[in-house]
Amino acid sequence: MREPPKIFDVAVLGTGVGGLIAATRLANEKRSVLLLKEDRYQLSFKKDGYCFVPFSNFSERRVRTDLLKKIPFSSYRREDRRQAEKSEQKCSVQLILPEARIDLYQTFPLLQREWRREFPKELNPIENFYAELGRIYQSLKAIKSKEGDGSFFPICRGSLIKRWFSLAHLPKGRSERWLSSFSPEFKKFIELQVITCGNLLADSFPISLISYLLIHEEEEISETNLDLDIMIRSLLEGLIQSGGWVEEIRGVEKIESTGMEEFFISLIGEKRDFRAQSLILNSPYHRLSHLFGKRGKALSRWNKKIRPRYVMFPFFLGLREKVIPVGMGDLLISILNLEKPYEGGNLLLLGLSRKGDERQAPEGKRALTAQCFIPLWKTGKDISYLQDGVIHHLKHLFPFLEDHIELIEKDWANDQIGCWSYPHYLYQVDSDYQWRDGIIPIQLSKNLYFSGRENFPYLGLEGEVLSGIFIGEEISRKYR
Repeated sequence: MREPPKIFDVAVLGTGVGGLIAATRLANEKRSVLLLKEDRYQLSFKKDGYCFVPFSNFSERRVRTDLLKKIPFSSYRREDRRQAEKSEQKCSVQLILPEARIDLYQTFPLLQREWRREFPKELNPIENFYAELGRIYQSLKAIKSKEGDGSFFPICRGSLIKRWFSLAHLPKGRSERWLSSFSPEFKKFIELQVITCGNLLADSFPISLISYLLIHEEEEISETNLDLDIMIRSLLEGLIQSGGWVEEIRGVEKIESTGMEEFFISLIGEKRDFRAQSLILNSPYHRLSHLFGKRGKALSRWNKKIRPRYVMFPFFLGLREKVIPVGMGDLLISILNLEKPYEGGNLLLLGLSRKGDERQAPEGKRALTAQCFIPLWKTGKDISYLQDGVIHHLKHLFPFLEDHIELIEKDWANDQIGCWSYPHYLYQVDSDYQWRDGIIPIQLSKNLYFSGRENFPYLGLEGEVLSGIFIGEEISRKYR
């Protein structure tokens, strides 16, 4: 066995996607990289032939093809393409509202057909709204072309002047003004699409961000059927194969920095510690900033700008195939009451395993992950009311559900939410932000970096991938 260095070039705290991407790149460049992995945290739950993977948003099931090509370890990309080729489903998500059911096709003409059918009384204003989104989208494309192929659009990383000019010609309005005259159903139709593209909850969003998230041209459509579990495990394997160290730990007790530009990482329940020249925080920010003692007061200012409001709580159900209604897709957003979307299982994000995929469910069965929301302050309390609400909602979607349930698992989520690595939160931002700049910066101070959903919370997995690429580039540049 190799002897680990006394001082690592880079230490990575947590197993989020962004930090793994940065770590794998740096290990490929022969830098000494240490990944500290929480021993309690599990990526998935397996039982009786079922495999369930929790998710925070539907961006975790697909990512832009051009971004996949920039990730250093590629074995999972080949697997993902193979699965995507087998799928003939053109509808990416189905959205079920109290008075409408809409297939959210990625190609605009098909989507247009859907909202024309479901919102016939609002056709003219809806047409005008989408026409305006299209015009904004063309402005964004023009910005992208000026920034060149080497940029990481939509994130702008140049000087303040460059960032200002890149946003100067975009509309400054937010979505509440643009949507004020529409029906509650159509407003919720737009809001739910934006929320499930990322991890940010808001009453309104910049209209240019909505255009970026909702309008696509066929050549820019993301790859579908991405398996996040495979992606993370492949990145971990790539890190180890490239010479990185992975240590499973209970947790970190404190982090100290010295005038010698080193970080000392003390572990919970262990006498050993680790030293590194650079440190990447790679788990939810609010779970880590307190580790820095007095220095943490300066870092905690970001906790005041963006904070978790809800925890995503997964229920896992094993179902017989025959209970799945004809025409139901693999990804669904369903809401029963528009006025109380986040209460007691009223809003669900549903992920069904692919039909016939025996890696996720036995033959003739389907694995169903039902994601609901819990206010952060209610975590750790009795959630029996939540299970009742989720089952009530599922019965609305799946007739005769009780006769076709193979298993229900909720204890896994109760155990995992207590882990400092658990990433499934819905955030709230308490001040204005320039969405092309991000919220929490990737570089917090010299040699201290952050990679997480709070960097670009409205971009979901795309934002995590970008933050990992940026951090890998930034640290790599220091060693040139």
